Order: sequence, then structure tokens, then C-alpha cells
Amino acid sequence: MGSPTPRVKPDVEPASEKPPRFIGKYEVRGELGHGGMAVVYRAHDPTLDREVAIKVLHPHLAQDPESRMRFEREAKAAARLRHPNIVEVYEFSGDGDDASFMVTELLEGPTLRRFLDRRREIPAEVAAAIGVVLCEALSCAHAQGVVHRDVKPDNLMLSKGKLKLTDFGIAHVADQREMTATGQVLGSPAHMAPEQIEGTLVDARTDIFAAGTVLYLLCTGRLPFDGPNPHSLLRKILDGDYPDPLRSSPKIGHRFAAIIRRAMSRIPDDRYASAAALRHDLLAFCAEIGWDDPVRELDRYFADPDGVTAKVQEALIARLPARGVEARDRGELPEAMGYFNRALAIDPGNSKVLSMVRSAARAHRRRRNLRSAAIVAIAACCSALAGIALTVLIPEPPQPQVAMPTVDRIRTPVEAAPAQITERARPAFAADVPAVAVPSAPTARATARNADRHPPQNTGPVAPARMRDVRIAPFPPSVWYSINGDPPREFNPREMPLHLPVGQRATILFFLGGYQDFTWNGVVEDDNADLWIRPRLRESSPEGDTSTRAGRP
Repeated sequence: MGSPTPRVKPDVEPASEKPPRFIGKYEVRGELGHGGMAVVYRAHDPTLDREVAIKVLHPHLAQDPESRMRFEREAKAAARLRHPNIVEVYEFSGDGDDASFMVTELLEGPTLRRFLDRRREIPAEVAAAIGVVLCEALSCAHAQGVVHRDVKPDNLMLSKGKLKLTDFGIAHVADQREMTATGQVLGSPAHMAPEQIEGTLVDARTDIFAAGTVLYLLCTGRLPFDGPNPHSLLRKILDGDYPDPLRSSPKIGHRFAAIIRRAMSRIPDDRYASAAALRHDLLAFCAEIGWDDPVRELDRYFADPDGVTAKVQEALIARLPARGVEARDRGELPEAMGYFNRALAIDPGNSKVLSMVRSAARAHRRRRNLRSAAIVAIAACCSALAGIALTVLIPEPPQPQVAMPTVDRIRTPVEAAPAQITERARPAFAADVPAVAVPSAPTARATARNADRHPPQNTGPVAPARMRDVRIAPFPPSVWYSINGDPPREFNPREMPLHLPVGQRATILFFLGGYQDFTWNGVVEDDNADLWIRPRLRESSPEGDTSTRAGRP
């Protein structure tokens, strides 16, 4: 970059004890912050006479060649990004430096997390405007092949009234190292996508999930996922178990709640395909109160939060009932009630909106009654017309010349009705193990006739088949199994293990509720240990999450 390669002087004390005086050519003027992965200093660049920020990777990470290589690769990727809402990278360390560091522009404002600590929750339109800015920054990064992987309010900073996305790369470096070393996840688990926790494919949709958690926090004042310990928290993320945003804060409205739900979908394919698609819906939401330029309105909000919040509420009280009436007149009652409910959440004593709600309910009942009457009338007409058509069009069949005796075909019990295994509906098994109908019991005459043709052989006592216990972990809500193509049966893995005959092929179908259904098909081998089967949590889970082996998992 045309400047001398900066180096940390070897006689400097560790950053955690005392800040160094110089890092290369940069004069350190104080510590801005530190965490488990890095420490950030405020410094002066004498060449360009400007204030900068220097982020230095902790020594225990800097001594790892793999971490240094990843840090350099990510720093170069971040340095390519040029966007007004992304922190600008000026310089980074090289392979020969004793420390790994990154020189960026200095952002002196508070983080979005600090801002929220003072305001708790903000109007949904303001949250959507912040989402628009975040999506614009993410679109720029994703276009360059850079996935942030640590989008959270702590990495969004306010600088001179502008929102900037920071911390590209370093969170990813530490996360990858920890995943490789211990299989644990560091960073910001409350904002991590399920695929990020499982260690599967991470792409732009991972950042969209994190953006959805940020929107949830902005408009409800709480994180979507929480728990008494990290394991419980990660389990809830994998399950998609979080309070509905509309229930947590009815003031946000059904439209914004739907945007958040889609962004936070557990399955990546169910989320927005890109940050641009999420931005499009956020812009449409802001346009409902006349915000054609949400970025400009966001600048006004940061300059005067209380004043803009009051104006937003006034605009909502004026516009929401009108939009509800428009939806009601189109016959879209759920949409109309969504607008009315949001208006009442903001202004509970609004008698005008209450009257609109009652009017919409009455109109809905009238339409429902008319629709029911129309269906009955149409059905009656169709029946009458069908009877007339049969009378006119179908001639009477000619009488036969010679009357022949007829014999009714006798239906077997199997043809008359399928065999009922249990009271519950039996699930469909894999194609290679078809369900076998249970034959009807033979009559006494047929039994005697078969005994005459095939006399029984004296084969002696038959040894009982050796059984093996099969245990399931974790416990799925429903398990069905079949032996050698027999009709499937259900059992409760919480009450007892499944006993399967050794040497025979068994098929077990797991119904995992919110998880991916799973089928185990194999021959039960002879072994003294219990057979443990652990179904994979999701279809995109790594192969290691699906195991069939002896011994405890």
C-alpha cells in the first residue's frame, strides 16, 4: 500500500497490561475496547495526519499460522469493500509481522447495542429503516463473496449520524479456529443461524438470519432466543423456538412480523434469497406511512429520536385505519384486522377503530352467510340438473332374451377393508419395504383340507430368535418399525427399548416433529451391546449427526 510495513515493537508489554506506544508507524493514543479475540486502539497516522483504529489479534491467536492466514484473507476481502455503511479498511499486517492487526477508519459513535440500552425498543418503521441500511451493506459484501457471519447490534456503529457495519473477518477467524479445535462455537450465539451452529454450508442467507434477529431485538426490546445456558440457547435456535414477534410487541403490526419470521426461518431455503429481497419488503413496509426514503428518515431519527417517534405514531394512527378499510372493502378481512389491531395496540382507546372492527366483523358474517346459502343453492341446482340429464340421456337398457343366473363376487375381508394396525393412521414406509396386508383367517373346512394335503412334519421344538435391544437418542415424539416387511407398529422409546430379532432386516421410521423425518433400514447384527440409533436433526446436518453404532452415543 505504499507505506512501511507496520510492526509491533518487540519490547512492548502485552496489550492487556499496557498499551504499546507505537504499532509500526502509528502512534497509539489509547485503548478503545477489547474482547476475547482482539483489542482495539485509537492511533494517529502521521503520513496522512488522521485518526485511525487498529485492531490487534490476541497473541494466542496470532501465534497460530492458520488463524493468521485466515485473518489476512478476510482482511483483504474486507479491504475490497467500498460502501458508505461499511467500515473502511486501510491496512493490515503481513506474514512477517509478529502480530496480526488491521487498520481501519475510526468510528467514535456508540454501537447500536449501546443505543438500544437507552431506548429499549423503537418504532417498527425505524427498525425497518435500519434493516434497509444493513441490507445495503450486506448486498455490497455478498457481491464480493464476503459473508460477515457475525451480524449483531454490537457490530453496527453510529458515526456522525451514519450507521456502519464493522468487524469483517475477525469473528469468523476465531470461530473457525474454535470449531476446529474443540467443536464449540464462540462469538454471538444468540444471532447465529442453525447452519452456522451445525457447521454446515454458510452463505448469504446466514447473514439474513442474523439480520432478522437484529430486527426482532430492535422492535421488541428482547432477543428472540435465550436460555439458562449456551446449550439451551443453541437448542432453541436449531428448533426455531422463539416467541412470535407480533405477540411480543403487537405495535409492530402483522406486515413487519411476517418479514421477521421469513428472515428467521430455520431452513435457509425458506428465508429471503438475498439481502436485496429483504430490503425490497422493508422498503414497501416503510412506504405505508409515506417514508419513500427510509435512509433520510433514519438520519432524522438519530438526530431527534423522541420527535421522530411521536411523528411516526401520529402517522400510523392516521393511516392504519384507512388501510384497514381498503383491505376490508377488497374482502381481505385478515389483512384488514391486522391493520386495525396494530392501530389499537398503539392507541387502545380509539373508538373509531373499534367501530371499524365491529363493522368488519358484521360484514364478514354477512358474506359468510351469503356464501353458504349460495353453495347450498348451487348444490341443489346441480343435483336437479343431474337428475334431469340422467332421465333424458340414459335410455332404459334392453331386456335380455334369456335370463341367466348371476353370482355375486365374494369379497375377502382384505378387499373389503384394509387391515387396521392401530387406531392411529399408519405412516408410509420406504418403497423397498412395502406394507403387507394381513390375510383373513382360514375357515375350519379349509384348515382340514390343507392338513390332509400337507401333513405336519415333526421338526421338534423351535429355538426362540435372539433379540437385541435398540435404543433411540434423542427421544423423538413418534417411532414406527417393521420387521421383514410386516405391517408397521408403533412404540414409545421413552418407556422401553425396542426389541428386534437378530439377523433379520428391520425398518424404523422416526417422526421427529419439527425436525427432518428419518428412516433407518438395516439388518440387526448379533452383538451383546445395545444398538443406539441417533437420527439426524435436520436434512442439512453433517453426516456425523447420524450414527448407528453399538454402545452409548
